[in-house]
Amino acid sequence: MRVASTAGFIASLLLSTAAIAAPATVYSGGDILTMKGPTPEFVEALVEKDGKILYVGQKSGALRAAGRDARQVNLAGATLMPGFIDAHGHLIYATHTMLDADLAGVANIPELLARLKAHAAETPEGERIVGMGYRAEQMAEKRHPTRAELDTVSATRPITISDGSGHHGVFNTALMKELKLGADTPDPDGGFFDRLPGGRELEGHAAETAWMAILATRKPLTDAQTRKGVQRASQLWVENGMTTASELGLGLSGDDIPIVTTIINEKLLPIDLVMFAKASASERIIDSAYQIQKSRTNPNGDTSADLLTARPDLDKRYINRVRLAGIKFWMDGSVDTAFLSRPFAKNPPGVTAADYRGMRVDPQDQLVAALDRYWKTNRQIAAHAIGDEAIEQLLVAAEATAREKGLGDDRPIVQHAQFLRPDQLKRVKALNGTVSFTAAGIYPMGDYIRDLIGPDRLAWVGPANSAERLGVNWTINTDWPAGVSPSLIYAAWNVVNRQTRSGDILVADERVTPYAAMRAITINGAYQYREEKTKGTLEAGKLADLVILSANPVKVAPMAIKDITVMQTLKEGKVVYTRPAAGPAKTAQLPTAFSGDDAHPHASVGPMLTEQDRRTLAALVEANGRD
Repeated sequence: MRVASTAGFIASLLLSTAAIAAPATVYSGGDILTMKGPTPEFVEALVEKDGKILYVGQKSGALRAAGRDARQVNLAGATLMPGFIDAHGHLIYATHTMLDADLAGVANIPELLARLKAHAAETPEGERIVGMGYRAEQMAEKRHPTRAELDTVSATRPITISDGSGHHGVFNTALMKELKLGADTPDPDGGFFDRLPGGRELEGHAAETAWMAILATRKPLTDAQTRKGVQRASQLWVENGMTTASELGLGLSGDDIPIVTTIINEKLLPIDLVMFAKASASERIIDSAYQIQKSRTNPNGDTSADLLTARPDLDKRYINRVRLAGIKFWMDGSVDTAFLSRPFAKNPPGVTAADYRGMRVDPQDQLVAALDRYWKTNRQIAAHAIGDEAIEQLLVAAEATAREKGLGDDRPIVQHAQFLRPDQLKRVKALNGTVSFTAAGIYPMGDYIRDLIGPDRLAWVGPANSAERLGVNWTINTDWPAGVSPSLIYAAWNVVNRQTRSGDILVADERVTPYAAMRAITINGAYQYREEKTKGTLEAGKLADLVILSANPVKVAPMAIKDITVMQTLKEGKVVYTRPAAGPAKTAQLPTAFSGDDAHPHASVGPMLTEQDRRTLAALVEANGRD
């Protein structure tokens, strides 16, 4: 006992000495936007120490709180804010796609095939040729490629390409033979295969559950591929100012659990990752999560208790920056397969059915069972629901569960909520839920969406200001890599201005203030994930998750928000990204659609640094470094 006590005392002493030795950092010299409260609040200075915010307020008070040995960072006119929180993304899925052919922004099928051929030339023999990012409605042909067209890239090597939403895709003949697909392959529940005219032979295009099943057959990534994919994906997230990423579909790929296990074991992530398990794989994933936590139990104590003490709002679940937050259902699919209460005004490309209303994906009984099991637990329920009928299915099930079990702190999440009725917003509020809008699609897809649903339902499209007025917690997200852009700044620009490619304003009454948009990617995102006690605002005691921007988004002209750049991203006080001083970021934040074409963020260049930006960056690098 004496030895153990002595060892424990020495360990405590070493930890205390290390804590005392760590200097505080004082930030001042620019706008410091706390995001606390319903209106913008600015302070002179912020003090970070040991990864947490020690003080916010007057600079004189900050200097006293920081102590004599404190480092001082001059923001040089830049703006300091809480780090951004992605309310719906796919970082684990991006680990795969960042290794694949980039097909976003292709203008036509010949360009798509050319990009795919270039990628195929660099793909080792024996590996599947994979690409993602094209959008049928934005290509000249207004359709998906065919199996025969993909065969021109390779007739012998399997090929799969996903569209930008991730809900549709195309395979070639070699892949069809590998998976033994053919005319007798039935359409699965919640999905379908397109057939050649006059018969049942597969044309190559598949949607929803049919496509998800094909994606799940991809060969698992090697450890080396996992490390490369995770590095590329996490780099993209921090370049865009995010300190909390998400995976809203763990289990989309067959090797997701090994990937997450490698991330945890090798501590690969510089930022936090919140994950929701794909409903159909949830039992397997939750069991794996418990096994991982059990394997890391402190033999001399309770790891769960230790974690809870360190971060009291996280309910014991973060391990090496990763936690499993809940379960996600797919109530429908993409904009083209949105489950609507009334038929589309105009059918999407390739759809010939009369009175087409989209389609349901996950069965209602599975949703009801999950709500029954996990209501009032630490597992949240999120639902991908684009059409109003898909949203209705979630609300009906959640309302029934709440009547039976009572309303706790469950915070169900309506993801995407593309076509959300006013009556449904009120019901989301009654459930203390969140609606999370994938707002970046307003500019590139707004005109297309207007044609799909007609004028009488246009006010249902991403009604953020209605949510704001009603007091519903709402967020905006990237949905990357299934979304238009990995930039939450771009998403904020969209929801503030709601301008479409044609120059029209998509429902002017649903525009929000820049401050409301910034709350959507900070404190509202923290609340969505039940992490508002430690994230989302600049307050003493919270984590020092910070982003430094080239300009203040609540002070610049609304149309100029898209030109703001991320200068630095800090996770718990540690610099995890500094923008390169020479020109644009390596991965630009904004589509070049603003200059008239449809290239996507990987291929485009972002806003150029101004001379003031360069001076600011130099000051930040001198103070904080590039670590």
